[in-house]
Amino acid sequence: MTSPSFKGRTISCPLCASDKLVRVGERDRHGSALTTDLCQRCGHVFTNPQPTETDLDAFYTERYRSAYKGVVTPKKKHVYRAGLRALERLERLSPILNPGNKILDVGAGGGEFTYLMTKAGYTTQGIEPNRGYAEFAKAEYSVNIQVGTVSDLATPDMTWDVITLHHVFEHLADPVAVLKGLASLLSENGVIVIEVPNVEARYHGPKRRFHFAHLHTFSKEGLTLAANSAGLSTQDTTLQPNTNHINSIFRKSASQAPDFDEVIAHRIHRHLLADTPMRDLLTSRPYRRLWANLNRPLREKRALMRLNAQTNARDILDAMFDPILKQQ
Repeated sequence: MTSPSFKGRTISCPLCASDKLVRVGERDRHGSALTTDLCQRCGHVFTNPQPTETDLDAFYTERYRSAYKGVVTPKKKHVYRAGLRALERLERLSPILNPGNKILDVGAGGGEFTYLMTKAGYTTQGIEPNRGYAEFAKAEYSVNIQVGTVSDLATPDMTWDVITLHHVFEHLADPVAVLKGLASLLSENGVIVIEVPNVEARYHGPKRRFHFAHLHTFSKEGLTLAANSAGLSTQDTTLQPNTNHINSIFRKSASQAPDFDEVIAHRIHRHLLADTPMRDLLTSRPYRRLWANLNRPLREKRALMRLNAQTNARDILDAMFDPILKQQ
C-alpha cells in the first residue's frame, strides 16, 4: 500500500503548544515517509508536519476507506468485524445507558454501531465523512447517518446524552477544538466516550506503530489532557483486552488547569526507544500475531457461514445482534 502524499504544515504540540519536540519516527507502517514527533513537555506523539484541512477533507471523503481497507464499501468480513466491535461497545456503554437516551456516533463507518443502538431502542444518529461507507449504511440498514464531519451536523443545536468517537479522535487535525464543540452538544448529564490506540501498547509490532491516517498517538495522560483542555473530566478509563487500546468516558466539568509532567514524556520516549523490532523478535508477540493473522480468514469464513453469509449485511448483523439484545 502506498501512503498518500500531503503538502503538510509544521506545527507545535497540539495539546500543550510546546515547540520542544524530538523526532521518534521517519516511516509509517507501509514504509512510506512519515515524520513523527514527541513533545518533551507533555509526551504527546503526533505526525509533523501535518496535512492541511483541505488535504484531510479530500482524503476522508473519497480515499480513506479504499486506501485503508482496499474497498469503497464494506465486504462481509468487514461487516462481521465491525459487528463484533459494536457489541463490545454496547457492553462498555450498558452501565451508563438509560431508556430514551440520544446517541451520536462520530465517524460511524459502515453504520454497524448506529444500527445496533437503533435496534436497542435508542435515538441514534451517525455522521461519517466517507461517502461510500455512509451511503452503504443508509442503504443496508436504513439508519440515520449523515455524510460529513462534526461541523456539518444537520442538527447543530440538538443535545446528546452519549457521544462516541471510536478510533476517530486520532484522525482529527485539531482534536481539542473538535472535543470542545462536542462538549457543547452534551445534555446536562451527558458523556463522551473515546477509544484510541495506545502509544505504549505492543499489540502491533514496532514497525507498524505509526500510520499515515493517525495524526496522533495518545497515551492515557495525553487523552486526559485533551479532554481537560476541552472542559471535560474523566469518569472512567480502561485498557481494552488484547489490544490495550485506551477507552475513556468523559463528562463536562469546571475548567481545569493543564498538568504538564515531563516524567510522562520521558517514560513514553523510553518506551519508544526500547520497543525495537529486534527486541520484539525476541518475544512471543510477533509469532502470536502471525498465527492470529493466518487463522483470521478461516475463523471469519466459519463465522460467516454460521451467520448465513449468503444473505445481505443486515441479515448478518441481525444474526449477531438479536441474541444479545434479547438478553437485555
